Amino acid sequence: MNEDLPRHLARLAVSWWEWGSEWRVFWPWLSRASAHIALGIAACLVLVLSAIRVPAWAARSLPQAMDLFARQDTSLETRAALAAVVARNSHSIKPNPWAPISLRANPHTEIPKRPRLGIVTYTVQLGDTVEAIAAQFDLQPTTIMWANPAVEDAPDLLRVGQELVILPVDGVYHTVKENETLESIAKKYKVEVEAILSCPYNSLQPPDFAIEPGMKLIVPGGEKPWVPKVVTSYTGPIPEGARGTGLFQWPVLGYITQRYWYGHRAIDIGVPIGTAVHAADSGFVSFAGWTDIGYGYLVVIDHANGFATYYAHLSNFYVVAGQKVERGQVIGATGNTGWSTGPHLHFEIRYMGVPQNPRAYLP
Repeated sequence: MNEDLPRHLARLAVSWWEWGSEWRVFWPWLSRASAHIALGIAACLVLVLSAIRVPAWAARSLPQAMDLFARQDTSLETRAALAAVVARNSHSIKPNPWAPISLRANPHTEIPKRPRLGIVTYTVQLGDTVEAIAAQFDLQPTTIMWANPAVEDAPDLLRVGQELVILPVDGVYHTVKENETLESIAKKYKVEVEAILSCPYNSLQPPDFAIEPGMKLIVPGGEKPWVPKVVTSYTGPIPEGARGTGLFQWPVLGYITQRYWYGHRAIDIGVPIGTAVHAADSGFVSFAGWTDIGYGYLVVIDHANGFATYYAHLSNFYVVAGQKVERGQVIGATGNTGWSTGPHLHFEIRYMGVPQNPRAYLP
């Protein structure tokens, strides 16, 4: 082993000398390898830099910022202007500041809303509701009601082909009666006289602004008081133990066809005719029968705790006034009677005689 070591060292020294003297032979190989290595490094740098996402606000502020840098001005005014550019653009995109930057065409042309020049007439179409018509004309549903007496009496009853008066502004459409004055009309609808006088749609001539019976006036911002419908209630003795729990259940299972709003202080639940109607809570029947005020066949349950529930447009009812009922008991069947445009249950909850939103009490 000791004899072989000098021989190996000598061979290694000779090989190193030969390579050093002939290094030009390996130059093409070295240059080709270095080119490939440089190309690989450049590709890695491109991948790394492409993963860095520049905030949109920074990109937007870059042209202005570069302009300020190009001035080579280090004054306080220039630095303040640069800070303002960055701050302004950094607050303009709050939801996702790291979102990719993209330029998208926006072909939409915004047309400003223009006030209507006066009263127009609208013909009810299939599927229309008071709320939908009001939204179409950018008005409150109450404005549609108060301009059309037929709708005011039954806001949930529209007929295809029916013509409605559409006011140009929210308010009340008033027909002047005998002995009325502008002051009495303004007081009635809780507005100032100036609101009526300044309305350009009223044909009032100065200096006296005279009005006469039969004249139509728009009362901008006017309001009418809500008058709940009242039915004759049971006046006999209250059955023993007929008291509600205060917890209400759904009288039927269906879909809501009309929600609770000012002109419809109930919910309409769409179901087929003949669907069983259940008492929403225990109590006693204070009314069961036909009405002439739009309800059709109606059942009213007094829960003896300030609450009462109304079940309207029934096709039949299975209880009588003065009868004690339990929560969940079948009291009637759904129908399409009275002022109704289709089979559904009109369901009300009243507290101390004041209509409440049933959705606030139902599970």
